[in-house]
Amino acid sequence: MREKINTSVQSASLIIVVAGLAWVVWSNDTTVRDMLTYLIILMVILEGLSLYLIGGVYPESHSTFKSGMIAALLILLGVKLMLPEMFISLTITVFAINFLYNFYTNNKRRKGAFKRKTKRKFR
Repeated sequence: MREKINTSVQSASLIIVVAGLAWVVWSNDTTVRDMLTYLIILMVILEGLSLYLIGGVYPESHSTFKSGMIAALLILLGVKLMLPEMFISLTITVFAINFLYNFYTNNKRRKGAFKRKTKRKFR
């Protein structure tokens, strides 16, 4: 059940990003930098929810990657202040990496090849 919710959360995050960027195109009062800032905050919340939902089911490498992705999104908020000319391109790159990884793991999990290994206790 949690995996279905996780897939829905990942699909919702993609829809939110597309809708946000479409809003920038059709709205004259919102800039791309402002919209990407809002999207980063929403993505941090959604990635945190996703990590909470499936942290114990997916392998540790997945949890590590998701934690790194959340950190990268938060670092982008600092990049917005320090290197504003690189903010848009870096943000789009991080979003693309995140979405490619999400769909890769969802497809691999459906095939049954992406499971957490059981720990063996020493006797």
